[in-house]
Amino acid sequence: MKNFECIWDAKAELGEGPLWHEEDNALYWVDIKNSNLHRFRFDRDGNEYKHSWHFPGSISSVVVAKKGGLLATFKNGVFHINLNNGKLTQIREIEDHLESNRFNDGSCDSQGNYWFGSMDENQSADTGSFYRLKNNGQLQQMTQMGNCSITNGPTFSQNGEFIYFTNTLEKTIYRANLSENCDISTPQVHIKFGDDDGHPDGMCTDSEGFLWVCHYGIGRVSRFNFQGELVKEIYLPVPNVTKCTFGGTNFKTLFITTAINGMSAEAQLQFPLSGGLFSIDVEQQGFAYPATAIHC
Repeated sequence: MKNFECIWDAKAELGEGPLWHEEDNALYWVDIKNSNLHRFRFDRDGNEYKHSWHFPGSISSVVVAKKGGLLATFKNGVFHINLNNGKLTQIREIEDHLESNRFNDGSCDSQGNYWFGSMDENQSADTGSFYRLKNNGQLQQMTQMGNCSITNGPTFSQNGEFIYFTNTLEKTIYRANLSENCDISTPQVHIKFGDDDGHPDGMCTDSEGFLWVCHYGIGRVSRFNFQGELVKEIYLPVPNVTKCTFGGTNFKTLFITTAINGMSAEAQLQFPLSGGLFSIDVEQQGFAYPATAIHC
């Protein structure tokens, strides 16, 4: 492991949703609380460029759209983002009857279906649900995945056989089998965090099928094998680690988002890089999920 650094000291209130975009050679990520979309781009000479967009509505996750731009979850549903002019186009309005809810984490599976979850902004009521927006535009509430206050994940194995998702306040990561049409089996407990492990937040999988999980509250990213056993730990100089993804050359760079959210002024002075975007070169390799073909 080498080249561990904070590549963008953005002071994000709630940094989340890192996404590597192969065609753009860029890392997209969001600040949910400030509803900002950020892009960290590299050119062929290795130069770095930063750009940000502000949108109303608590942008929380992004995926690559096959026809260009991004699809994103906002407080009240899914929108398409035109990156050329910043235009938002609503794809689906969801949970408009749940005023205290917003959407949280999300990602595409191996077939380009967009999975995402909602949560209670007060972090108390079990009103959060997982959804799947299929390539054909069909929306399905995934009741098999249960309800909770804070949903996180989901992420998927490269071969499309497994889905992983999290009930954050329950400190539990689940795994389920996926069929060829991406229907899921009964979820099983995969990893249960202990009292000293913080809360499981965002996560990703590598090409070996191992799971990388961010620990919110204790400044760590952990790698777990297929049996759910801890095999590697990466410590960060900030407590609130929110989500990670692979990208860069050969998908051997792990990008990690962090948050200031909930920290006192004293804690922010103690951990001044909180809310930054970090990158770490690792031996393991990630992979790219296909762009979603949902009509934009």
